[in-house]
Amino acid sequence: MNVQREQRTRLESAMEWAVWHFGELAGVVGPLVLAMVFTPWFALVSAVVAVGWAVHEVRDHREQARLRAGTADRKQLPATPAATNDKATDHASREGAR
Repeated sequence: MNVQREQRTRLESAMEWAVWHFGELAGVVGPLVLAMVFTPWFALVSAVVAVGWAVHEVRDHREQARLRAGTADRKQLPATPAATNDKATDHASREGAR
């Protein structure tokens, strides 16, 4: 069975991103609109939300990179049945103690 992955356009990718990040976008754009309509002080709220969002994205990116690097390291290591050997040794030591 040959299943081809459907190619998405840039617009579809951008729309999907916007849907997943709606909360962050609303937190940045909403205060900017209020700043244009009422007072420029609302721009400060927008800036704080934007900085918080950027910090979160940087942390998330670093965490994902760390996890990918850890996964790659584990794939290179030879598989050892350490857990199986520990259980067998533990069982044998309990049998010998009786």
